[in-house]
Amino acid sequence: MKVLITGATGLVGSHVSDLFRSNGHTVHYLTTRESAIKTESDYKGFLWNVDKMEIDAKCIDGVDTIIHLAGESVFQRWTDRAKKQIMDSRLFSTQLLVDLLKDYDHNVEQVITASAIGIYPDDQQADAFKEDEIPPTATNYLADVCIAWEKMADRFVDLGVKHSVVRIGIVLAAKGGALEQMAQPVKYYAGAGFGNGKMWQSWIAVHDLAGIFHHIATHRLEGVFNGVAPQPVRNRPMMKAIGKQLGKPVFLPNVPEFVMKLMLGEMAAVVLASQHVSSYKIEQSGYEFQYPELEQALEKYL
Repeated sequence: MKVLITGATGLVGSHVSDLFRSNGHTVHYLTTRESAIKTESDYKGFLWNVDKMEIDAKCIDGVDTIIHLAGESVFQRWTDRAKKQIMDSRLFSTQLLVDLLKDYDHNVEQVITASAIGIYPDDQQADAFKEDEIPPTATNYLADVCIAWEKMADRFVDLGVKHSVVRIGIVLAAKGGALEQMAQPVKYYAGAGFGNGKMWQSWIAVHDLAGIFHHIATHRLEGVFNGVAPQPVRNRPMMKAIGKQLGKPVFLPNVPEFVMKLMLGEMAAVVLASQHVSSYKIEQSGYEFQYPELEQALEKYL
């Protein structure tokens, strides 16, 4: 298999790239920097510029699968400019890939695009959201981004290409991502929950997330899949589990919601949201999680 990956140097993309290469597949990747281009037997870079809607068409030579992960980080203060960049980076990069497949001969059979569980309603109830049962509900800006991104990516189907979506949860990894940020205050005995501490945290180990992309690609699965582990937890217990793994007690009261909003602005919606999301569909397809429980992931990454 020859795979084109966007966002291949990011937290998720680097793990996806490494997994495909370790399984004997060839990876092409897109970058905005000429200095980041490598040419190896199984790993080759190509230039693109989403702002100018330019892309090196050679990037799809021999490629049968595209994994689209690129997009401006949502973990920043949501100024008007940042919100435009977050939305535009996803929509325009997806449009650029659609145009590439439309304008050039290719062998691409499947495109797998990323989204986020922020597309689901903010709900602290115990019932888990499944891909085909709960209609996406735009209750905040992040949901708007997810809905627009998925709608844009549906255009791949119009080109006769199989399309899959992975709605990604809170990604846990040794470096980068949410876990590093959550663990930092705990190390200095300043760990605490957020808001009422009862928000569902649907997390996933980065190795399992890479595994899900690989599983979908190699089995040519179509449709929407939740990229979350089977055992979500609530916010306060998650912080306590991090403290236990680090040998540091989490005893401070939760940081009130209004303080989070003062600190983070509108982006606090990401931190305070509660999405209890099901992994049932990807498990039913045959994927077996390496880290199905939080304690296993924390032991691995902390």
